[in-house]
Amino acid sequence: MAKRFTDTMKWNEDWFLELSTSNKLFWIYVCDNCDHAGIYKLNKRMFELLIGAKINTDDFLTTINAEKDRIILLDNGKWYITKFIEFQYGPTLNPNNRVHKSILKLLNDNNIKFEQQEVVKLDQPKITTIINPKSIEEVKAYFQEKGSNKKEGEKFYYFYESKGWKVGKESMKNWKMAAKGWISRNKKNLPDSDYLGGQLKAMRK
Repeated sequence: MAKRFTDTMKWNEDWFLELSTSNKLFWIYVCDNCDHAGIYKLNKRMFELLIGAKINTDDFLTTINAEKDRIILLDNGKWYITKFIEFQYGPTLNPNNRVHKSILKLLNDNNIKFEQQEVVKLDQPKITTIINPKSIEEVKAYFQEKGSNKKEGEKFYYFYESKGWKVGKESMKNWKMAAKGWISRNKKNLPDSDYLGGQLKAMRK
């Protein structure tokens, strides 16, 4: 049976306390069932069978990541817990360590990039998650999938491409989460569909 550290301080943190009971259990479930690199392959059906209740994974991710990225959705559909490695093993990984070497392989296999830390005493990698879109077509397809359109996808792509995929001075960690925020803000600015329908009917009279 695998053993790992658990963060007992979460019971004193507002972000965790404000989660619904199902979302609290799901967070613990994900942390317990991810691999030793913090990568989790979604198995919603098993979780729902265990607790006897439904879970909305989109709502879960939005809530969990409200103030910062705690889980990143990878291109292959798997989830990456951003602080898992640092919490379990410390801020750096030693490629000469057998366990650390296997973690680095998992990160590479799942297309999670990392930057090398400047050599001070040991040549150790510092994990920095950077997941950017591969092309504008990928962005447009994602916007359509989320109920938006290609035009908004193009605006999003060119806006952040011109900024080097940075948010302020920091590199964007997950473009899909940023895209969800873009889509959500855009929808809030659109006129209500019922209002538009009423106006069209009035014009036909």
